[in-house]
Amino acid sequence: MTPDTGMTSDMGADFDNETVARALAATIDEVYNRTGKNSILVTHSQGGGPGWTAAQYTDHIAAIVAIEPGGAPAADSADYKAVTQKNIPVTFYFGDYIDNGDPSIQATGMWQAMRETCYDFAEAYTEQEGNCTVIDLPAEGITGNDHFMFQDLNNDVIADHIENWIQNNVK
Repeated sequence: MTPDTGMTSDMGADFDNETVARALAATIDEVYNRTGKNSILVTHSQGGGPGWTAAQYTDHIAAIVAIEPGGAPAADSADYKAVTQKNIPVTFYFGDYIDNGDPSIQATGMWQAMRETCYDFAEAYTEQEGNCTVIDLPAEGITGNDHFMFQDLNNDVIADHIENWIQNNVK
């Protein structure tokens, strides 16, 4: 669910990253106010953008699990600085079909480039002693996952993998 901003992006979709990020941060703060617990933010695809930006507006993100995000913040960005200054553990998940996609399909190269930004983020963050991993599911022996891995037949395996990461990395 996203707030209705009344705006139309250059892609023809109503989406304002800043507005969504602020609404997300307010929701995270409300969860904290009600429970006293920080939130584990699970993002997916385009929803990854507001997740990074939300870290600028709340101190209550316990971790970020980014499932095939549309990229990661550059090391010189405000989003990156917010995540690193707050020492938020981050993990990225990628399924099949990125390395073996048809190169004549534009999306193949696009996803390879977006995944590369996640590797760049992870490298920069771990150099600063941050906790960040990139999970390439096929390299872990988990195959059969597309962009919507939470809907795939082995979604329970993915959920277990994410839960294990949370157990081992979130305080």
